[in-house]
Amino acid sequence: MRLETLLKKGIVLGAGIVFCGGSTISFAGKCAGTNINNLVSWEPSEISKGTTLAIMRITSVTVGDDPSATYHLISGECIGQFLTTPDGKTVASGSCARRDKDGDVLNEEWVATDGTGNKGTWKNVGGTGKFSNARNSGQFEFSQLQGKMGAVRWAGNCQ
Repeated sequence: MRLETLLKKGIVLGAGIVFCGGSTISFAGKCAGTNINNLVSWEPSEISKGTTLAIMRITSVTVGDDPSATYHLISGECIGQFLTTPDGKTVASGSCARRDKDGDVLNEEWVATDGTGNKGTWKNVGGTGKFSNARNSGQFEFSQLQGKMGAVRWAGNCQ
């Protein structure tokens, strides 16, 4: 897979509880929103011809469809890894930590499940303060924006 394609996929991370950007996807669920992501670093390593492992770091802001939701306008960082194999399939996963205005942190894990790195599942795995018992989960889909920007539309079941 070409580096430019991997770079675009790298912006997908941070899916967890957030993704969209002009996407028309619709998920059934009790919560939804968009993560706006900015690529900070992308470090690919060609392991062998056709096999690349890339490490990504992004900054991310979550915009909930419900502006009164506790996760609306939380921001932080995500890291992830993308392994692309000679058959063109990409396996990707990562973690995010985002903080709200009160200083409470929401932790998230995500996994791309479609073989391209563009769609997958996310789950919250606790945090601090009001997010300490967060166990939400759902689906996401990535959309490329301009330059180093990407958006992830997400939806799921939030308590």
